[in-house]
Amino acid sequence: MEQLSFTDSNGINWIVREDGAESPRSLSGDVAPGATWLRFDSELEVRRLWHYPDDWRGLSPIQLETLLDRASTVIARFRSAPHTVASAASTARPIVPRPAAEVRAPGPRPDAPPPPRPRKDDEE
Repeated sequence: MEQLSFTDSNGINWIVREDGAESPRSLSGDVAPGATWLRFDSELEVRRLWHYPDDWRGLSPIQLETLLDRASTVIARFRSAPHTVASAASTARPIVPRPAAEVRAPGPRPDAPPPPRPRKDDEE
């Protein structure tokens, strides 16, 4: 099976190939036999484009990216974020309770109405 690879304007590497319903890699069981599509594979996702030019193999990377933009995502791959294990001494911070005198009540909410103004007869 012939395939092409290109890098899109975001720096993502894609492999493009023609795929079909008779292939064991068919992504859906509801596709008519003999139907073909362009399959775009990257580390992050798989896209499928049903209507594409017969001469797709001769297209430039910019033209392939235009087809990619029209393709539908059928598989989204998620990679876990890399994490490092830090030593407990470098990340642990002691919990120190604050004295009650330092704990302040929250201030008024920004959307709260202003407090009522004292009336003149309240002042006497």
